[in-house]
Amino acid sequence: MLTLMALVSACLALDDIKPAARVSEARLMATLRDLPPARSAVGDLAHQQGLAQAELLIRIWLADAGYEPALEPLLWNLARQRQHDEGLGVPPRWRVPETTEALASRTWHNIIVEVKGRETPAEVVVLGAHFDAVAGSPGADDNGSGAAGLVEIARALHGTTPRRTIRLVFFNHEELRVVGSSEHVKARRARWDAGEERIIAMVSLEMIGYFTDAPNSQKSPAPPIKGVFEPPTVGDFIALATVSRHSPVARFLGEGMARHAPGLKVFVADMFPVALPDMLRSDNAPFLLAGLPAMMLTDTSNFRNANYHKPTDTPDTLDPARYTLVVRGLAGAAFDLADAPELPKHPTPEQPAPSPK
Repeated sequence: MLTLMALVSACLALDDIKPAARVSEARLMATLRDLPPARSAVGDLAHQQGLAQAELLIRIWLADAGYEPALEPLLWNLARQRQHDEGLGVPPRWRVPETTEALASRTWHNIIVEVKGRETPAEVVVLGAHFDAVAGSPGADDNGSGAAGLVEIARALHGTTPRRTIRLVFFNHEELRVVGSSEHVKARRARWDAGEERIIAMVSLEMIGYFTDAPNSQKSPAPPIKGVFEPPTVGDFIALATVSRHSPVARFLGEGMARHAPGLKVFVADMFPVALPDMLRSDNAPFLLAGLPAMMLTDTSNFRNANYHKPTDTPDTLDPARYTLVVRGLAGAAFDLADAPELPKHPTPEQPAPSPK
């Protein structure tokens, strides 16, 4: 039997374990596989029920991890959409074929938990992932990988005490033109503009589990520019994409991910002054368009994964080992950013770019 002193020592030792080391591949993959394979608010009845179940499951997982999840209600639902479609004269064949009154009028939610900062809690690192999928696709990579990864990061971060707050947001309705993240930004914009809260970084986990070592398996949303943009041609990396004015934060996170997850290849795409259209396809877009340091963490979606938005986007197509490295790397790097004594900034000619400590 453990003595009281031994038990206290064991608990203290657990507290000393870094967030990256707490990430479990087995638990991560189990969470991914437990997500309903049909989860779309505009699919048939099974898809709508699956999305409601996914929302409940995420709340349960977070509560089991020690959090008190907050629900952020969304304005969109099928009843409002039906009224909108009828007003525009949208043909019935384009509308949702089957639903129930309860689901049609349901209030859907984003789900939010926080690790409160111990010194400057109004400075916030946001990690976000959407948990809905398109109708007809199991959505393992898009975006079960991001949602399950964020659940695992929440588990890894629980009980830590960074200087700044880390906010984890599970967005709904991303596949409906980023409804969840757009409403989230709209609801909080006044606080940010008033200086009541400062977003240090926002990272959208958008398809993070598909990797391949096949030659020429990686396509690019933009042509190469010698000496400026030379994208990889093999899909064996994770990309962190943002615009050049947010390079210091992106590079801090990219270097931190590589350090916390040895063997992980991280490509930081931060060389464009304005966002490419394909950089605005996820929940980072409303944040980025609001002028905030937002970025997308991605395996590059359809530029690599041929299963994108198809029935073949299943868990068995993902790479568990490298997927786990991504989650482990982000857990460590996000904590480093939230706990850094000083925030990354653009270097002067005499000052090199900051690296994670």
